[in-house]
Amino acid sequence: MFLTKLFRPVKAQLNIVDEVFKSELHYQEHTGVLTHRLTQPTEDIILRRNYELRKNPGVIQDLGKQSNGTFGRQLASIPQIMYDEAIRDGFGLNSGDAEHRSKELFRYLKTEKGKKCLVQG
Repeated sequence: MFLTKLFRPVKAQLNIVDEVFKSELHYQEHTGVLTHRLTQPTEDIILRRNYELRKNPGVIQDLGKQSNGTFGRQLASIPQIMYDEAIRDGFGLNSGDAEHRSKELFRYLKTEKGKKCLVQG
């Protein structure tokens, strides 16, 4: 089979890395199954920073204070890979309706995965 010949020289694994995502293709010769896994190398960095921010309440101030305006407060920082996964899981984070999108965001932030994205406790 073509895939067997393609993947044998690289020990049944091919990694493609760009600046944001890492794409891995794994071919299991004994089953003939090719799987794809997309990861975000910065995901752990973002989640660790979120954890540190939650431990230090008051670190994040109103984002508009510097310009005498008001922008609001940052509630969460969601890695792109988790955002995409939430949409696949049925959360309407990309809804065209802002009110529905907001409700879906808060619904997501109440899940175990969503709580890791919070920057405020």
